[in-house]
This record gives sequence, structure tokens and C-alpha cells, in this order.
Amino acid sequence: MASWQWFGRLHGWVYRRTNGRLGGSLAGIDMLLLTTTGRRTGDPRTTPLACMEDGGSFVVVGSNNGGSSDPAWWLNL
Repeated sequence: MASWQWFGRLHGWVYRRTNGRLGGSLAGIDMLLLTTTGRRTGDPRTTPLACMEDGGSFVVVGSNNGGSSDPAWWLNL
């Protein structure tokens, strides 16, 4: 497992255990937990994502850690 995957799982765990008091913001950027259903497995998948509020909506960042391909969760939406 890549280190960023391990960090994402840890981040989600801490976020949930503290109701967002820890992990709700990283380096001043608001975070949310996006849970999707795996398109092949049907298993729930949770990913911490950076987000911003725009009017009454949220904008999430799907950068795949700067990689050249779309993040895996994108296909589960």
C-alpha cells in the first residue's frame, strides 16, 4: 500500500473518531469524507477530499495526488 493510501485511511479514521475536530482541516484547507460504493465490489469506499464552499454548494478537489489519471473514486460516483 502506498504511503498516501495509508495516510488517507488514517485520516478518515481520525476524522470520524473526533467528529471532524481533528482532520476536518489540513493546512487551513477544509476537508470532507466522501463515501462511494465500489462499482465492482459493492463495498463502501471512503476518501478524504479537500473541499470549498461556493454559494450553497461544495466543490471537491479530485487531483489523484497530482497524478496524470483520474482518481479511482471518480468512477464510483
